[in-house]
Amino acid sequence: MERYDEDLAENSFFQVLQREYVDVFEQAVQLGWIICAPRTGALPKYALGQDDIFGHVLVPCEELPETHFRTLNDRNVVLNGNVLVLENSVSNPHSVHILFEETYYDDDMRKYKVMCLEDPLYASHAFAPSSCTDLVILNCLRDCVDLLWTEGGGGKVLEGLDILIQDFLLKNPTLEEETLQTLRDLGSALFSEAIQVTLSDPRLGEKTKTDQYLLDAVKLAVETYVLHGIYKQLIKGIAACKAEEDARLNRVIKNLSDLQVRDLDIDPQLFNLTKAKFELASIEGHSTPLGKLGCLKRAILLVTSTGAIVSSDELLPTLLFLVVKANLPNWYAHITFLKFFRFSASSSDSGEQSFNISSLEAAIEHLYSGSLFGSTTPEADSVLQPGCTSSPVLKSMEEALGYNGVDPMARFFECIRLGRVEDVKDILDGKYKPFEKEAESEPSLVESDAQLCHPLCSCDRCEKLMSKPKKDIMPTIHTREERGYTGLHVACIFGRPAIVDMLIDLGADLHATDFRGATPLHYAAQRGHQNAVLLLLHAGADINKCDGDSNTPLHLCSLNGQVACVKALLFYAESVGCDITINAQNNVLDTPLHLASRWGYSAIVELLIDRIVILGLKLKVYNNRKLTALDCAHNRHIARLILDAEVRKDELESYVRIDVNFKSPTGCPEETKLNFDKCTESSEVYQSINCHDSKHMKHIEKMLKAVKVGDVKLACFYLGIEEKTTNSESSLAPRALCHPLCQCSECAPNINLNQESSETFNTMSINACNSDGYSALHTAVTHEHLHLTKVLLSQGADPNQQTSSRRLSSLHIAAQNCNLDIMQCLVTHGAHVDLRDVCGNTALHHCCVRGFDQGVMLLLHWKATKDLLNLSDSTPAQEAEKRGHWHIVEMIFGKTLSY
Repeated sequence: MERYDEDLAENSFFQVLQREYVDVFEQAVQLGWIICAPRTGALPKYALGQDDIFGHVLVPCEELPETHFRTLNDRNVVLNGNVLVLENSVSNPHSVHILFEETYYDDDMRKYKVMCLEDPLYASHAFAPSSCTDLVILNCLRDCVDLLWTEGGGGKVLEGLDILIQDFLLKNPTLEEETLQTLRDLGSALFSEAIQVTLSDPRLGEKTKTDQYLLDAVKLAVETYVLHGIYKQLIKGIAACKAEEDARLNRVIKNLSDLQVRDLDIDPQLFNLTKAKFELASIEGHSTPLGKLGCLKRAILLVTSTGAIVSSDELLPTLLFLVVKANLPNWYAHITFLKFFRFSASSSDSGEQSFNISSLEAAIEHLYSGSLFGSTTPEADSVLQPGCTSSPVLKSMEEALGYNGVDPMARFFECIRLGRVEDVKDILDGKYKPFEKEAESEPSLVESDAQLCHPLCSCDRCEKLMSKPKKDIMPTIHTREERGYTGLHVACIFGRPAIVDMLIDLGADLHATDFRGATPLHYAAQRGHQNAVLLLLHAGADINKCDGDSNTPLHLCSLNGQVACVKALLFYAESVGCDITINAQNNVLDTPLHLASRWGYSAIVELLIDRIVILGLKLKVYNNRKLTALDCAHNRHIARLILDAEVRKDELESYVRIDVNFKSPTGCPEETKLNFDKCTESSEVYQSINCHDSKHMKHIEKMLKAVKVGDVKLACFYLGIEEKTTNSESSLAPRALCHPLCQCSECAPNINLNQESSETFNTMSINACNSDGYSALHTAVTHEHLHLTKVLLSQGADPNQQTSSRRLSSLHIAAQNCNLDIMQCLVTHGAHVDLRDVCGNTALHHCCVRGFDQGVMLLLHWKATKDLLNLSDSTPAQEAEKRGHWHIVEMIFGKTLSY
C-alpha cells in the first residue's frame, strides 16, 4: 500500500526551523546535518521551543556517520533500518519510525536531507506525545485486513464485504467478456457500496468523522480487500480488452533478447538491476493495486539505492530495460489495472505512486511505439537494409554483433552481416578485398622478403609483415567465429537470403551448431526471416532439430511471434509430406502451442491448433508445471480458440463407428481392417470400418457437418432417411421409384441416394457415432437445431445414447444449453431423466447449476429424482444453493408445482 505522504514545505515544525532558527538551518545545510520533522498530526499544540528544535537536528558521529548521531541538545540517536532510536537514561529507549525522507537543494545547490517522523523524537516535558493519534501504515493485504478487523471491532465488517463480493460475482458471471469501461463502472459501483457497508459500522463511522487520515486508510483497505476478491475474474476481462496491445508489445520484447545495459546508456552505478528485475516481475503475483505498486516502488528504490540521484530522464531507460527483462506476458493489463482501478486515490493525486505509474506507462508506451527500437517486422527492419538509417539503440545492438578489424575472417563475417554478396564471394575465392583502398605508403613485400629479422623482432617492417593476411588463414564456408557461428549462421541472424542461397550452393553445413546448439534454421525462425527459412528447408535442413534447450525452430518462431515463419514451417511440411513435430516439448516440456498461448499470439495459436486437429494430435499436453496451453492463456480470445478446437477435433475425427450391418468391400484382406473398441453407450453394436474406404469416412464427415450447420435435407440425404417427423411416414431406406427415370419431387432425392449407396455402402445407421461417441442427435442438440432433432427422433435416433468420454446424453446437453423446447422433445421421445454422466450428474443437476428454472420445472413434472448424489456428494438442490439460485431450491422443496 501507499506510505504516508505530506508536503514538508507546509510542515509547521520545518517552517519554524527555517524562519526562527536561521543560523541552525544554515549550519545544517552547510555541514550535512539531518533535519527531522515530526508529521503534522503529531506536532504539539503549544509554540515550539529551542529544546524541541535542537532535539530534532542530527549531527553524524565521526566513527559511524551513517548510523550514529547526536542531537544538538546532546542526545545519542541510532539509525536502525527505518527506525530512529533515542538512547535515554532509562532502561527502555524511545524509538520512532521514519515515514519518508526527502532531499532538498537551496539556492546555492547545496544538498540537505529531511526525515519525516511518525512521532516527535525528543521534546520538553510539556510535550505530550501520548495525545497524538496513532499512524496507520498499510503495506499489504494483511495490514488492510488487520485495520478493518481492529478498527471495526471484529469480523463483522469483513463478513459484510465477503457477502458483497459473492453477490457481485454471482450477478456478473461474464466479467471477462465486458468492455473496459463496463469493468471500471462495475468495480467503482462495488467499491462505493463496500465503503457504505464499512462506514455503517458505528465504531468505524465515528472514528473516521474526525480523522481524515484514518478515513483514507479505510478507503484503501476496502479497495484492497474488494479487488482481491474479484481479481481473478476482473484481470481476465482487462487482459481480454488489452490482448492485441499485449501481443504486439510481447513481439517487440521477445525480439530484444540481446538488449544490454550499455545499449541504453544506463548509469553503471546502478548495480541492483538484477534484484529490481525480479521485484518488478513479481507484480504478476499480486492481486491488488497496493501490492503491485509496492513491487514497482521497491524496484525503483533498488535502482536508486546506491545513493546516486536519478532524474526522470535516467529512470525511463532503466525501466525500459527492466520491462524487457522481466518476462511478463501482459504488461498492458497490469498498467491498466493500476491506472483505472485505484478507486481510493483522488483524481488530483500527483504523489509518488502516480509518478511511478506514469513512469512505467511511459516506458511501456515507448517500447510499444517502436520509436526507440525500430520496426519489429524482420523483412522491413531498416537496420538490415544497407544505406538505411535506424535508431541509435538498434545500431548499438547490431554493432555488438559486428565484426570490425583487418583480419580476413572478421572481414568475412562483416560482409555477411552487411549483405555484401560480391565481397563474400571474393573472400571465399581467396581474393582479399578491403572495404576501402588503403594508401600505399611503401612497396608491398615480396614472398622472398617475407621473413622476420628474428623470431621476436618488433620493428615496423616485421610488425607490418605479421599483420599481413596469409593465404593459409583465409576463411571458408566452414569457418567459425568466437561464438561458434558459421557464415550461414550470421546470414540467417541478419536476414540475408542472397548470401544464404550462395552459401548453400557452395556446400555450407546446414546442421552446424553454435555453442548453444542452435542451427542456422533456428536463428532464421527466431528472427522471423521467412525467405531464409524456406531456402534452408528446401536445401534439406532438419525441421525438427533441437537446440541446447530442446527448442525446435517451431518453438522459437512461436515464442517470438513470427507468424510468417510459423506458416512457412507448417505449409512446407504439409506440401512436401515431411513430419513436423507440432507437439514437440522443450526442456521445460512446453510445446509451441504453450508458448504462443502464453504470449498472446492468436494468429500463431490458430495455425497450430488447425494442424493439431487435422493430424488428430493431443490438445491437452502438460508441461513440467502441469499446465496445458489452455491454462497458459491470459485472455479469452486464446482460450476460445483452444476450446473450439476440441469441438472441431471431434468433427474431423478420421475414424468413426458405424452399424454392424455395414459390410466391407469384397476382396479386402482381413488384416487390413482396424479394430476399435465397440461403442458401449449405444443400444446398437458397432464395428470398425475399413481403413482403406476413404469414401465412407468422407461420407460420415459430411453428414456430421451437415447436422452441425442445420441442413436438414442434406443430413437426411446422407443418413438415407426422409424428412418426416412421424414414425408412420419415416423410412430408413429409399422407397421404390415411380419408374426408373422419374424426376418428381418424391423420386429425385431417392435417385441420388440410390446412386450414392451403390457407389459406397448401404444406408448408415441413424445412431452412428464418431470415436468419442457423438452421434447425429448429439450434434443436432449441441447446436440447438430443434427441427432436425425432431426428424432424427422420429426416425429412431436413440435419445439415451451417451458419449464415450463424458457419457453425456442428448438430454444432458440440452440442459446445459438451457433449451426447453429440445428438452421437452427428448423426454416425450423416451429420454431417461435420471441418466447420469461421468461426474454422476443428471439433467436436473445441470439445470440447477445453470439456474434454468424452466428446465427444472419440466424435469420435476416428468418425475426426475430429487435426491440423487453426484460424485461431489451433492444433490441438485445443493448445486443450486452453492450458486445462489434460491428460487430453484424453493421450487424443488416447495409446494406442488403446476406445469
